Amino acid sequence: MDRRTTAAALRRLSDEALAREPSLGTLLGRLAQAVVDGRTAEASGYIGAVDPRGLAELLAGAHSRLWAILEVIRNVLVFAPIAVTWMGLSLAAAAYADMIGSRPDLVSQPFLLLWQNGFGGRLILNFSTLALIDASLIGVLIALSFALHTRSELRDAALRTSVLLRESEIRALLGQASSFGALDIGGADADSILADMAAEERRIYERAAEREGQLFELEGAIAKLSEAAARLERAADALARR
Repeated sequence: MDRRTTAAALRRLSDEALAREPSLGTLLGRLAQAVVDGRTAEASGYIGAVDPRGLAELLAGAHSRLWAILEVIRNVLVFAPIAVTWMGLSLAAAAYADMIGSRPDLVSQPFLLLWQNGFGGRLILNFSTLALIDASLIGVLIALSFALHTRSELRDAALRTSVLLRESEIRALLGQASSFGALDIGGADADSILADMAAEERRIYERAAEREGQLFELEGAIAKLSEAAARLERAADALARR
């Protein structure tokens, strides 16, 4: 019943994730089926592929596609005013050079005035139009930045709490699913494991006893060497006195 209950909870989580991320929902569905069938190795692989934090943020609505697209647009538009300005300057310079080449008498006229007049019909994008485009782009950037910042500030605290709660639920569920592999040991397998553990314990004990015997032998040899060194020292002292 525990296995079936866990699998049912995983299926509910899978159905919830399918609406936001089909691949992740499919993965959770396969995990639920592996838990039901007792395929512990396969279930362990699926569990390792699930990121509880990312899944919690996905289910809690932290990753909204609309707001993610708006953020991308905002980041790209940061460079738009610069690109438009330099493109306009490049076109204006070319039109100015062409105009002065055909009418040298206009060289005394201000560059901005000639640009505003379209360089005698040579350029549609005059100075005021370019300035209006740049101002519009900057206004859009300001509006997007304000909307994104306001949404982040208003929803940040509540969203973090929601994400943490979902993450704890998901981790508990995955932990319960992974525990079945450790608990599903049959009687024969358990007896075999216990026998191997007992045999290994005996081998460790025998090796320890063997090492202890070697230490005793080494201690006796050291004592004999110490006694021989003492005799040699006494003999050397006797020779020195003669």
